[in-house]
Amino acid sequence: MNTPLTTTQTTATPVTTATPASVYQQLRGHLTELKLADALPRVLDQAQAEGWSLTHALERLLSIEVTATDARRLSGRFRFANLPTGATLDDFDLAAASGIDRNLLAELGTCRYLETATNVLLIGPPGVGKTHIATGLGHAAVQAGYRTYFTSAADLAARCHRAAIEGKWGTMMRFFAGPTLLVIDLCRLRDYADVGGAAGPAPSVFQDCDR
Repeated sequence: MNTPLTTTQTTATPVTTATPASVYQQLRGHLTELKLADALPRVLDQAQAEGWSLTHALERLLSIEVTATDARRLSGRFRFANLPTGATLDDFDLAAASGIDRNLLAELGTCRYLETATNVLLIGPPGVGKTHIATGLGHAAVQAGYRTYFTSAADLAARCHRAAIEGKWGTMMRFFAGPTLLVIDLCRLRDYADVGGAAGPAPSVFQDCDR
């Protein structure tokens, strides 16, 4: 008995060998999506010149983007913070300020009070540096990664009064309750006592914040 002869045809899958140039372009395309493409040539040249391992080169490449991302976030926090000047605690003239507790000021500069939601009240006559210290505390908080917002008492009361009239009190309160640190400068009665005008006094933002 003869068995029929059968044949099977198979199609060979072509093998594509990636060239160094194509791999580089693919890598550059991936890194473009991650905003790392501009740093790639410089890192590769340095890695080749100094004999870096693959892990070392990858770490250096990623560290460039991490540093850039941190800088963008810091810049965004400063824009939102609305700080009136670039004053910091480091450039506050302690020698010219009498009655300032240097140790307490240094402790406030660590921002640890924010972790316990502790209020800080600066009291003193005009010209002793209260605004400078308040701005410096805001600057330190932004640098430490905290969302911060600086406003004057007059502007705060005016905005809240307007929000109450327009029925947007809740929205305004959510805005001011958002930052970890809210700095209110020149909190004097004459700044906001008459904001209500003929329409009557605005709801007390200070009472609501205390809740």
